[in-house]
Amino acid sequence: MGAARASVPSVEDRLVAVLGARQGSGVLLTPELVLTSAHLFGKDDAVEVAAPDGGGRVPCDVVWSGDPGTDDVALLVAREPVLPLGQAPPLRWGKCAGWQPMPRCQVLGFPRVQRYAGEELEAVQVPGTLMPLAGRMRGRYVLHADHHPPAPVPDGSPWAGLSGGPVFAGPLLIGIASGDPMGWQHASIESVPLSAVIGDDGFRKALLNHWPGAPEFEEVTSAYPEDLSYEPAYAKAVKAAYSRLEIFGLEELSSGDWDLDTAYLSLEAQSPSGRTGSGPRRIEDLLGSRPRTVLRGEAGAGKTTLVWWLACHAVGRTLPGQLAELDGLVPFVVPMRSLAARGITSPTPSQLPKIARLPVDRPPDGWAGRVLEAGRGLLLVDGMDEIPQADRELARKWLAGLLRMYPRTRCLVTVRPLAVGSGWLEQEGFEELRLLPMGDEDIRSFAAAWHRAARLECDRYADEHWAKRQRDRLDKLEPELGHEFERNSVLRDLARTPLLCAVICALHRQWNGLLPKTRWDLYSAALSLMLARRDAHRRILKPEGIDLTADESRQLLQRIAVWLVRNGRAELSREQAVRQLDLALRGLRRVRAQGATPVVLAYLLNRSGLLQEQAPDSIQFIHRTFQDYLAAKEFQESDCLDELLLHAAEEQWQDVLRLAVGHCGRSEEKRLIAGLTAAADAAPDRETEWPLRALAAHCALHAKYIEDDQYQQVWAGLKRLLPARDQRELHSLGQEVVAAVR
Repeated sequence: MGAARASVPSVEDRLVAVLGARQGSGVLLTPELVLTSAHLFGKDDAVEVAAPDGGGRVPCDVVWSGDPGTDDVALLVAREPVLPLGQAPPLRWGKCAGWQPMPRCQVLGFPRVQRYAGEELEAVQVPGTLMPLAGRMRGRYVLHADHHPPAPVPDGSPWAGLSGGPVFAGPLLIGIASGDPMGWQHASIESVPLSAVIGDDGFRKALLNHWPGAPEFEEVTSAYPEDLSYEPAYAKAVKAAYSRLEIFGLEELSSGDWDLDTAYLSLEAQSPSGRTGSGPRRIEDLLGSRPRTVLRGEAGAGKTTLVWWLACHAVGRTLPGQLAELDGLVPFVVPMRSLAARGITSPTPSQLPKIARLPVDRPPDGWAGRVLEAGRGLLLVDGMDEIPQADRELARKWLAGLLRMYPRTRCLVTVRPLAVGSGWLEQEGFEELRLLPMGDEDIRSFAAAWHRAARLECDRYADEHWAKRQRDRLDKLEPELGHEFERNSVLRDLARTPLLCAVICALHRQWNGLLPKTRWDLYSAALSLMLARRDAHRRILKPEGIDLTADESRQLLQRIAVWLVRNGRAELSREQAVRQLDLALRGLRRVRAQGATPVVLAYLLNRSGLLQEQAPDSIQFIHRTFQDYLAAKEFQESDCLDELLLHAAEEQWQDVLRLAVGHCGRSEEKRLIAGLTAAADAAPDRETEWPLRALAAHCALHAKYIEDDQYQQVWAGLKRLLPARDQRELHSLGQEVVAAVR
């Protein structure tokens, strides 16, 4: 039948010839399991199969055979592997869920009409249109061939030998060829739907005995089987885009790529207090039973990592058992920052596959809408807080409208804790979950994973002696950091998010065991290493022909960061970035003399490790936390604290305010805290006053110098409002303020 090949690249390569009392065709489900037609052999007949690329005929045992008049299907087990299917794509099963004709289907086999040189077998592909309604009364699918039918033969059908051949709609196996109906002059081929025979207890038992991993049926719901051919390419693009995550601290404090499964840490989440099952549980346990979820989490808490992990494993059908209902769904990742940058407010279904800019060809027209209509979509809306506050209501209306149009769509929305009100999407059936800070065990697990990944980075070094020294050093540093976490509660509290835990691991490595004491020291040290020491450590001098100090780079980045905050944005174009750098360069004569502004921007993108261009003409910080930290520094240095105070009631500005106090001198601290206290005193209602009191308390706790009377005034104002009325108020205080109140 032909020479064996090293791999099996497609579902078509599963075709086999079945040789019993009659010659027929079949399809390999596994290397030994064959599906074919029951009418090809009698009860005691010897049966063999042969694959075009196999090693010859292989004897088989019949483990189940249906009635040729109704369930004309048989299951064979070969006595040795027919083909090595290890590299073949997983076989998928399908069933027709509508009555519309479906073009671009095919049946494969070894019919009489295709034989050559006498009786030598040859394979055929018969493309055609599946007519689900045509065989409804007899429980058959009918395929109308696209080409001219073969000429009649005097003693039977020219299609003889095709029986048992697989019928595919795209990549889905939907039936087994069984006959050539009278009256159509051989233009049609009948097949037995797999969805019909699977209901037979005997068949199902025999199947699962020899193939425990038999696939579930996927619905073919439209006349567009090209959708099914496109989806493997889309799945491959999703994996390419999201299977690696940038994790701070690898490759000498660049944003090194981490394998997603290595980077992913199963975090705990919690339902709002008072609801069933409101205690802390792992996020996978909670998401599986919630078709629509709003997930709140702090900056760096792992929200985006979760979104990418869900997308990758959903298309790969590799999600854990708790999330089995999401396996096989088609994920549409919607990064809200990208929508804002591109001026898209209400994306249509056809825009959903394009928003994330995946490396894949354009989908068939209407594909995304058909996926959503069939209930096969997984909508992952990431970072609702990363669009301007004024646009969030419009975004809510868009999402609500989309889900009313496609009510079977699973949906996860991620957002920072205070970015939208409680019950924001409750009318659309969403339930709320809150990502919890990492516990002590999670911190240990994350640190262990970080050090494992760092050791893998050592494998890239050309000098094996140097690589061994670095691995040995990591082996020594890892337990030392573990001891630091155990004895230092302040350090543990800083490490409660994956982002900051990664920063701590990186700095501990770079500083040979020394660590900063405060959040501001942590950020400052990280920026210093990324902006100045990284290239020097790697002996890279004047990359891009420019030599910037850490302070010069920081000042340039601050201008970009403050523009993003002022405009409620998370991304900007190259033109906008150049314009902001032009303003900054007016006072940086040494930098200005080294090159034009676009060259300086290229330097920051290539060398700083803080800016990235994930898509053409769309620049952003590697993490929002660094954007807010640098913006806070710019507000302080440019004497714009009053501007911060004007926006103190706006959620998007509050993280910047919290960070600003750490940059302030003595008089600036006093002025900032006094401004927050005055704004809280003048607040018209509790809803406005509460976050201002919480901000003032946070700033008072972290001020390097604060007089007793001002400190007492801050706490007296907060205590007048206590206790917190709900989880939202309690969360806005933060753990440090809650601990101080107690």
